[in-house]
Amino acid sequence: MRRGADDASLPSRQGARLTKMALDPADDDPLSSWLSGDGLSTLDGILGESLDVIGVLDRALTIRYLNWTTAGLTREAVVGGSVLDLAPPGYLELSRDTYNQVLATGHGAQFETMYKDGDHVLIWEVRVGPIRRGAEIIGLVVITSDVTEQRRANADRDRFFSLSLDLLIVASPEGRLKRLNPAFAEALGYTTADLMGAPFVDFIHPDDHKRTMDAFARVLNGTHVGDFENRYRRRDGEHRVFSWRATVDPVTCDVYAVARDITDHRATEGQLHHVQKMEAVGQLAGGIAHDFNNLLLVISANTDLALQHAQPASALGEHLNEVLAAARRATDLTKQLLAFSRRQPLRPVPIDLNGLLRGLMKMLRRLLPESIGIDLIPGHSLASVNADPSQLEQVVVNLCVNARDAMDHGGQLTLETENVLVNTRYCEAHPWAKPGRYVLLSVTDSGVGMTAEVRERAFEPFFTTKGPHQGTGLGLSTVYGIVQQHGGMVHLYSEPGAGTTFKIYLPADTRLAQDVGNKLQSPPPRGEETILLAEDEEQVRRVVVQMLERAGYRTLAVTNGMEALRALRERTEPVHLVLLDVVMPDLGGPETWQRMQSLVHRPAVDRVIFISGYADDRYRARLPPNADILEKPFRAEDLLSLIRKKLDA
Repeated sequence: MRRGADDASLPSRQGARLTKMALDPADDDPLSSWLSGDGLSTLDGILGESLDVIGVLDRALTIRYLNWTTAGLTREAVVGGSVLDLAPPGYLELSRDTYNQVLATGHGAQFETMYKDGDHVLIWEVRVGPIRRGAEIIGLVVITSDVTEQRRANADRDRFFSLSLDLLIVASPEGRLKRLNPAFAEALGYTTADLMGAPFVDFIHPDDHKRTMDAFARVLNGTHVGDFENRYRRRDGEHRVFSWRATVDPVTCDVYAVARDITDHRATEGQLHHVQKMEAVGQLAGGIAHDFNNLLLVISANTDLALQHAQPASALGEHLNEVLAAARRATDLTKQLLAFSRRQPLRPVPIDLNGLLRGLMKMLRRLLPESIGIDLIPGHSLASVNADPSQLEQVVVNLCVNARDAMDHGGQLTLETENVLVNTRYCEAHPWAKPGRYVLLSVTDSGVGMTAEVRERAFEPFFTTKGPHQGTGLGLSTVYGIVQQHGGMVHLYSEPGAGTTFKIYLPADTRLAQDVGNKLQSPPPRGEETILLAEDEEQVRRVVVQMLERAGYRTLAVTNGMEALRALRERTEPVHLVLLDVVMPDLGGPETWQRMQSLVHRPAVDRVIFISGYADDRYRARLPPNADILEKPFRAEDLLSLIRKKLDA
């Protein structure tokens, strides 16, 4: 608060005049001699430029001296009057009691009062002390300071402290909570009063205790700590992850710290990392399956060819049949890897999921022991889903087998369907989710449940909690891949001892479901046409040539797309059909077919069969409409049947 304009300059003579005015009523007043003579000039010289308003009162609370006063008042008008006349409404009693207390006890005191200056409310801090002559208290000295800005700053700080969503604490050097905001108390499930004075380390996760105390010691030594994470235990036993920044007051050595609760952020981050990991594992699995399919084709095809020369009842024939059976089991595993990596071609049709599940119930009951009950709770007015029925059945069977293995001593398995809407708010908290309308299939068992470590790896290929030779670890990874390839989502909820629920979200389809049957094909006849084969794997190329030639076809085998184009340009005899591997170095099958369009008078341009270990949608987009794709490994009859169909068409 600045002085009034009339008090900009206060000469000592004005102070002397005021002192005389104040002393005239009682010359024997003890204060008279204290303020007489040069005493007043000395006070003005010392106090005249003070920012505080300093006054002297006698025991009757009359103002005997004032160094300056606020705007709108003069010292002539104030000095000689009662100090209580200046007390604003509502503060008269507080002022009187404080002055009388100091006179009675001889101990200093203070209070705060408010004045309204126009539209502004000013806050003044009044400090009162005794003036003594020997043992006698002869008056009071009053020092008044304008603390408006300071109090407003403190009030603003307190409001921000209380309203902040960040967690704010002040800890003593011994680690006890001296101050904390409501957000910190709420985050731990306590009240502010519950936590005041408590050692903060009592709430820290035991595994984080040492790290936290080391960081606290660094802060006490003057090192600023930022982005420090630890876990705090809530009142209900749950642990929350906090990220801290802290510094120390160099005078009091109190530690000031601010934190944010990043528990949900870390959980979301972990889910995102899990999704990314599954994508990477899927790419790896798809690559392995592609190379493995080429080997399986060579093994199974050569075994088939060898069986034609072996006596069925001979030892050699038995050995060859064992090789062929093993190759077929390996083929099934490869298909599961391809399903996980979403590289298995789909043949989707509109499906009534309730109908599909009802059709599976009889088989599922045979899969489960009598100690496990199974219920189907079909959703009302369920939307159809556009899906490959055989792969969707595989999803259901794999989930039920997984549930069976989790209930060694019996239990209950429940399959439930319903229509759900996933909104953007749900997606913000669950990064694996995509907004839209879905048909939800929930498969719940009452089994042993899963630990956090098992849940984290449940969908990884070859991961299993079963003993040796009791499972491949591909069941749940196959479920994951099939659902992802259908544009859906899969999520699991499980706790040790509390069972497991798998939730399968399949995009809803507005079309009606239809039944599709398998059309039986007659055995393919032999042929004499010329077939061009482009395959970069030598062993695969050689075995396919043997399949074709044994069926009577003339073959022209090349190693890549460029050689296939050259053969079509240079050959004078007709080529009736082309077999193209989808993935080849330099020029793959789709690119080769596109360049074949520039060739004229070549019937083979319209008779193309693509073969591949993973004919997924990335390649289908570049293939001819309704292109025929033969998946490796294939049997001779599959290849020959498709060739005959293309040639006869």
